[in-house]
Amino acid sequence: MPHESDTSNPSLWIEPRESRIAPVARVSMVAAVDGEYSFAVPDQLAGRVEPGKRVLVPFGKAREPQPAFCIALAEEAWTSTLRPVADVLDDQRLIDDRLLELGRWMSRYYFCPLGRTLAAMVPEPVRSQSGYRTVRTVKLAAVAPDSSSPPPKLSRQRKAVLDLLASHAEGMEIDELSEQSGTSPAVIATMIKAGLLTVETRREAPPAPNFDCPGAEPAFELNAHQRAAIAAIAGAAAEATFKVMLLFGVSGSGKTEVYIHSIRSVLARGRQAILLVPEIALTTQIVNRLASRFEDVAVIHSGLTGVQRSLTYTAIARGEKRVIIGTRSAVFAPCPDLGLIVVDEEQEPSYKNQQSPRFNTRDVAIKRGQLLSIPVVLGSATPSLETWYNCQRLPHFQRIDLPSRIAGLPMPEVRFVDMRLEQKQRKGIHLLSQSMEEGLTRTLEKKQQAVLLLNRRGYSSYLVCSQCRQPIVCPHCRANMVFHQSTGKAACHYCSAKILVPKRCGNPSCTGTLIRFGMGTERVEEELRSKFPQARLARADSDTMTHTRHYEELVRSFAQREVDVLLGTQMIAKGLDFPFVSFVGVVNADTSMSMPDFRSAERTFQMITQVAGRAARAEAGGHVVVQSLAGESAALQFAARHDYVGFAGHELTQRQRAGWPPFSRLARVIISHRSVNQAQVEANRLAERIREYLAHHALTADVLGPQSAPLSRLRNAYRFDFLIRAPHAGRLMEILDALRANKILTPNTRFALVDVDPVALL
Repeated sequence: MPHESDTSNPSLWIEPRESRIAPVARVSMVAAVDGEYSFAVPDQLAGRVEPGKRVLVPFGKAREPQPAFCIALAEEAWTSTLRPVADVLDDQRLIDDRLLELGRWMSRYYFCPLGRTLAAMVPEPVRSQSGYRTVRTVKLAAVAPDSSSPPPKLSRQRKAVLDLLASHAEGMEIDELSEQSGTSPAVIATMIKAGLLTVETRREAPPAPNFDCPGAEPAFELNAHQRAAIAAIAGAAAEATFKVMLLFGVSGSGKTEVYIHSIRSVLARGRQAILLVPEIALTTQIVNRLASRFEDVAVIHSGLTGVQRSLTYTAIARGEKRVIIGTRSAVFAPCPDLGLIVVDEEQEPSYKNQQSPRFNTRDVAIKRGQLLSIPVVLGSATPSLETWYNCQRLPHFQRIDLPSRIAGLPMPEVRFVDMRLEQKQRKGIHLLSQSMEEGLTRTLEKKQQAVLLLNRRGYSSYLVCSQCRQPIVCPHCRANMVFHQSTGKAACHYCSAKILVPKRCGNPSCTGTLIRFGMGTERVEEELRSKFPQARLARADSDTMTHTRHYEELVRSFAQREVDVLLGTQMIAKGLDFPFVSFVGVVNADTSMSMPDFRSAERTFQMITQVAGRAARAEAGGHVVVQSLAGESAALQFAARHDYVGFAGHELTQRQRAGWPPFSRLARVIISHRSVNQAQVEANRLAERIREYLAHHALTADVLGPQSAPLSRLRNAYRFDFLIRAPHAGRLMEILDALRANKILTPNTRFALVDVDPVALL
């Protein structure tokens, strides 16, 4: 174990002595420093240093106090001079033993320093006790009587203070004491200074935000499949048994009701439950639904203020909030008696954290369930192929089916339109096919609602020269600039750079003018307003939904039928439930298919199926039109039939032949450098060292690449990447442990980023 010791500053070190038994704290630095370090616990901090608290320790060349998490405390024999812990930063533990264990696993599996992992588990506002107030409590001083001198004469005000405190042995806050005794704070301060009173200072959390919204219970009965699912989940929770239960139900099959009744069964035994959703956008409806059905609901997502987040975490840790709903960070909610975790839309890539530690929330939830011996429910109409495959081969995975929609409602009819033929048959430029226009017309005539999906924001996909066909690319990234009509500028959707659109080609030898190619949500919105001027239209993408409240307002407006047509990106494709939506259109189904990623077919199938599921969720009935510029792929054909089982079988066969997950596990290594030559050299060197290590130790794994990354330049840095591919998770972890131990690849390797189980390869 590394030790921190220094004899250059006597004020920071303990004199060398013979070996002695004393408390020693092992810590991990909050900074991006790998490893664990040992420090002595001085007598004045004895009892205050605990695992799960932050401490200050002298660290680095300057030996300046730096924050670290205490991860273990033990009586040990000192065999060398240890530097002492300088201070303790927290009054209470931020992380309990089970969460510490979870953090250790995450640090190892996701290749991240432990201190950085623990810091990610506890948001900064929680660490700083944001929103807490400082409380000063005054008590009577324990003054020994002095019989040799008469008792001092007390003024009326001082006597009133002492008499009042005599009946309040627990003490009183200064303001309260001043008010009830009729004295000024100055008198109380003088008495404290004179030794008649003592004062204790503590930090106290006011009440947490209240998300409860009592409402009436819906008047419908559960069907047989729902009742069976609830019984299975409640049974596993009652037995305190770790299981991963895939709730596989078509869109509209009533998965949310299963969640609600399963959570109730857990609450009835006095335990807590966590419900995870992939995006803030989805919390709006589901929070409203659950807050009306439960008491003591807490919500955790990045849209909360620091104070709200801090006070909510404290209330959860005290057991005051029993139902926790949230996005990624909610998986770390400090529940003292957790009984169930539900992961809704478990397949969503937004569950993957894109900053260190790069964890997948679903998999962390599963690991937490294993550590606590509680069930974890994964809900989806289109499960990830990894989850589907695990249900076939792992004994602790169980599949529960909801095969039909509630009330026997039919699935919507899906029709595909080949836009290549459409463009030949119609004059002019039309982004919407005749079938889509007819569907919208019928929907508006019936006073019903429509949802249109185009997974690309902006006005046009890119700007290109009419002569040399050279596109306008971001000056900092090798990505096409997207034109936005609302601002009149072209923007990079990776680094957010914006430029005024030049009138002519940037190539000095070319005199061509720029033309707009492709389409985005702004361009489709323009055509909709032109062709359907009577329709009340709203657009939902990251340009219009810049704050959580904007999405909440949109959901409310759409639910109250103040909007006829909702146009948007993927944020409108999943999870939302509006009974009057009878028509759904996918403007361009090829967007996700064109991505250079082995998951592109899976993403396309999921997107089409999810957005189609928004239609015909009530008696209104409905149908779906999907437009394609590349013909009808296998993924689209299976989506048209709502045939997930068929798609999964087909795609798993393709994955097995190619050796892609779930038949292997991947770690992606990205090398970034401002010099393209240096980036390539570093990538080749590192990949070759790893190949040599695998060969020397006869480890069954391979290295694919390196090559220029699909997004080859990002924020002025050139990028090369390669994949470490292992047959299973245990082997991949073994390899990463060995590379870490031998300093071949460490979490703080310069220019290198490691992404374990990547969900995208861009």
